[in-house]
Amino acid sequence: MAPRPPELAGRDEIVADAEVALARTKLGRPARSQMLLGLRGVGKTVLLNRIAEMAEQEGFLTVVLEAPENRRLAEMLVPQLRSLLVRLSRVERAKEVAKYALGVVRAFSAACKVAVGDIEFGVAPEVGTADTGDLEIDLPNC
Repeated sequence: MAPRPPELAGRDEIVADAEVALARTKLGRPARSQMLLGLRGVGKTVLLNRIAEMAEQEGFLTVVLEAPENRRLAEMLVPQLRSLLVRLSRVERAKEVAKYALGVVRAFSAACKVAVGDIEFGVAPEVGTADTGDLEIDLPNC
């Protein structure tokens, strides 16, 4: 994590929007996403770390993923999502949700023909969810 400045000056609206999104998500309601754009060094990572910290305080699991230009998005997402879902499946009440989500990830990775070493999922693909191979369609539906 990047060192946090003593104050996130001028970022109150972004933090407040993230709080609203987290609260809505926790209630199972749709929430607006945010996209942080800006030049290097303006505080995007600091804000992302703050939002991740807020999410974890609310009981959400988070992952950090940096996406270099020379790698496919699915190649980077699948191992991170699998790791997250394995952590989630350890929580007894969430095992069925994690199993379903692993099936979605499996369907997504199969549709995208992603090969990540010799890793195989022990879950059948979830047919009809995130299985088109089109990120624009599949990711919002997960």
